[in-house]
Amino acid sequence: MARIAVVVLDTVRKDAFDEHFDWLPGVHFQRAWSPSHRTPPVHASLFCGDYPSSIGVYSDSDALDTDGETIAEALGAAGYETVGFSANPYISPSFGYDRGFDRFHLPSELATLRDEIFDWGEFAERADAGGVSKYLRAVAACLRSDSRSLESLRVGLDMWLDGRVTSSSGGDGASEALSLVRSLDDGDDRFLFVNLMEAHEPYVAPSEYRSVDLGEFPSTVEASFTAESFDPERIRSCYDDCVAYLSDVYRSIFAELRTKFDHVITCADHGELFAERGLWGHFYGLDPELTNVPLVVWSGERGTESRADTVSLIDIHATVAEMAGVSTETAGRDLRSRSRDEPAFTECHGIARDRLERLGARERTTDIGEPLCGGAAPPDYYGYDTVDGFEEQGSTTVENLTERIDRHREGLPRAGGEGDRVPSGAESHLEDLGYM
Repeated sequence: MARIAVVVLDTVRKDAFDEHFDWLPGVHFQRAWSPSHRTPPVHASLFCGDYPSSIGVYSDSDALDTDGETIAEALGAAGYETVGFSANPYISPSFGYDRGFDRFHLPSELATLRDEIFDWGEFAERADAGGVSKYLRAVAACLRSDSRSLESLRVGLDMWLDGRVTSSSGGDGASEALSLVRSLDDGDDRFLFVNLMEAHEPYVAPSEYRSVDLGEFPSTVEASFTAESFDPERIRSCYDDCVAYLSDVYRSIFAELRTKFDHVITCADHGELFAERGLWGHFYGLDPELTNVPLVVWSGERGTESRADTVSLIDIHATVAEMAGVSTETAGRDLRSRSRDEPAFTECHGIARDRLERLGARERTTDIGEPLCGGAAPPDYYGYDTVDGFEEQGSTTVENLTERIDRHREGLPRAGGEGDRVPSGAESHLEDLGYM
């Protein structure tokens, strides 16, 4: 039995991580690969230890509704206390990612995604009053609703104090995650999962970290489909400011984690594009800027070690299970063992039809409906589908790798149906993050 934490630094590119997180102790995996390019399928792989195509989470199906056991469920059955925290609206109870957790926390900004909490944000958007009057009307509506009143009122008070009932300003998930970690006792046999969103679009760092102004910039999806030219260096600088802030606040979080946990696994779920191949963000593609991700495993080390093994984020599931002494079904392996000569596959499933329709008649929409596949293999190979064909870099000793990538591609689900219904209260949060 052990105390284990897994922390996802959402949307942190590996080059940005290497620049800002060189202070983080542990084993740094230089060739860690994400199984996909988007948050829901990657987290499904983290929780279930298999590829998204096997789990059934892809562009048309973001909810975690697999029949398979999640790592939190496995550890909970073994007697572990399981605690989750997520600042990403996709990785929330609304989409089923709280499965197996005794407690699953959302920052106050997202608290209304829980069904039993009154939706203060939705009320604020449709109320015609302002200031104190808007808040008092919201309190009255909360008390009349079927929500859990006392907890809903506490959430509403937090949002009022932050100005988020009367304005659109956001909270700071990392600070709330730090408070959660500090509140944990030193008990044994605990699993903690955390998702931090400070590096995610819209790339607005705290004022003291801003080196440049973002200026006029639409969502990354819109930027990918407009003829207007945006300055990648300026947008990337705004992103790097956010990563610098995340590094500083995570330094404080990690200082607490290392006193209360035996093992801390830190990773990103995917990277980000800044006009590479003419695309922005992470809504489509398997370019290495999206799929080669940071991964660090700390088990008490004072310094750092660098390893060049070809590994996958699906291996985190097996690693946590081994650390906990729990038997699970997984396609991964313990990261602490030396690598086998096995490829790590990457998947992109295209764009759901309803999301394509929202883009309207755009020139590039026909390019992004097809599923893509890639494969990384030792010692330094990565080959991947693009809209321009199959690209390769490096070399490999793995036999029949191209055929294995072809077989994996054949099993990919094809986007094109209606996507999951977005739960009430989640759509505005997803729009703010450029998802919709």
